[in-house]
Amino acid sequence: MIAEKPLNRSIRRRFGLAAGAVALSLMSASSMAAIVYSGPVNIPIPDTIDGIYMNVITGAFGPTAPAGYDINPYSALPGQFNLWGPTTQVWLSSGGVIAGPYNLPVGFSVGGAATNFFRPGGGTNLAAQLNLNSDQNYLGFRFTNEDTAAINFGWLQLQVGADAGTRAIIGYAYEDTGQPIPVGTVPVTLQEFSID
Repeated sequence: MIAEKPLNRSIRRRFGLAAGAVALSLMSASSMAAIVYSGPVNIPIPDTIDGIYMNVITGAFGPTAPAGYDINPYSALPGQFNLWGPTTQVWLSSGGVIAGPYNLPVGFSVGGAATNFFRPGGGTNLAAQLNLNSDQNYLGFRFTNEDTAAINFGWLQLQVGADAGTRAIIGYAYEDTGQPIPVGTVPVTLQEFSID
């Protein structure tokens, strides 16, 4: 079985039909469609109390809360970074407490008990946890898949500028079978293969 690799900033889709056929024949049926990846995106997160509401399944987003939204990064005050969601258990804290940490390292497993997920709210400014002038900012989340009604786990990658008020979502992925997902993991079919 071919292992999934962490997301690389420049995903290369450089393999021919023969290599693709070999790769597909080596994958198990359960891994074929498990990870859903957005591909590179650029979704600015306004430095406002509304921020950006996003439906992970459809990819729809906007400044108002539509029915069925899954995640909501925003700013309680300009220059802050806050997280919200439609339920009390949305964002993964690797410390298992509401203060975080929320910025996760590549490879960290997003999954597990609902008690490790929080909706930090306006009083929890996470700006100091972000890497400024960097695209190495990853958040883990859980949500109810509107197509299956199951709990799914995902990760979100942020580009952050010189301050926490300048940021954008540049990629996200989720595991559609309800299994944990390592931060930065993309589907095997988007990874580069070397056939010797």
